[in-house]
Amino acid sequence: MEFLERSIKVVSLQLIISVRRRAIRLGVWWRVNPLRRGLLEASIQYLRRGLRFRSPRALEMLREAVIEVLTLVLMRSVRFMAFIIGSRIARALGRVVRAVELIAIGIQWLNTPPEYRTRHALEMQS
Repeated sequence: MEFLERSIKVVSLQLIISVRRRAIRLGVWWRVNPLRRGLLEASIQYLRRGLRFRSPRALEMLREAVIEVLTLVLMRSVRFMAFIIGSRIARALGRVVRAVELIAIGIQWLNTPPEYRTRHALEMQS
């Protein structure tokens, strides 16, 4: 989630529509908080009419809703989960590696049975 908070600065109509489509396609749209789901639906209609949000609080609420949906969408992606786990393992070991290697490390950790995972890696998971 912190990765998405750092990455998403501006919320546009195209972003909201694409996030909504992907969430529906992956079946996570109905797991989103109903108020945030309604906010995203209403904002799509509002922005399609050519209107703009001016309130910083409304923009922040939209951003939080998009981040929630993207979090649920990306949790379904094994590559993204492997990237996050690999980056945490590399950070814990103090190593700097490429993104491809982070994904490989994460997939190796995900494929390792829980009883064989190191204690240090288990502490990072929680």
